[in-house]
Amino acid sequence: MKNIIGWALAAFGVFGIGSEIDKLIKGTVDQTVAGLILGAVFVLAGLALIRSARRAKLPPELRDAPGVRAALDSRDVERIVLACAKQHGGRVTIAEVAASSQLSFTEAKEVLEGLSHAGACTVDVTENGAFIYAFSGLMPRETARAALEP
Repeated sequence: MKNIIGWALAAFGVFGIGSEIDKLIKGTVDQTVAGLILGAVFVLAGLALIRSARRAKLPPELRDAPGVRAALDSRDVERIVLACAKQHGGRVTIAEVAASSQLSFTEAKEVLEGLSHAGACTVDVTENGAFIYAFSGLMPRETARAALEP
């Protein structure tokens, strides 16, 4: 309903602005500035209602998320990557880290490469050319019984 009312207000505002421009062209300039301002107010109100209706359709986690994410320091970013690796059994790809965190693909790649250079993980390359970063300290431990069996 908000969407329909928003479009109606925006259309009414555009029509009002158009009629005021027509008055300017014809030379009947009686209260044209007020008409242009009123038309602009209707357009802006309509667009605000349309935006509100679209935001209401979003999932709550996206609707309430701030538009700009706060800058993370390097320790927080490493914790995010390590938590993702732990969640995936100690082996992750760049895409998995980017998909399950707030990091971009490029940021995830840089952090994983940095952890690899620091010796925190090893890099395996699959037959398809995908890089898998393996964190041996985060891989599930074998049970004692399985370790004792030959």
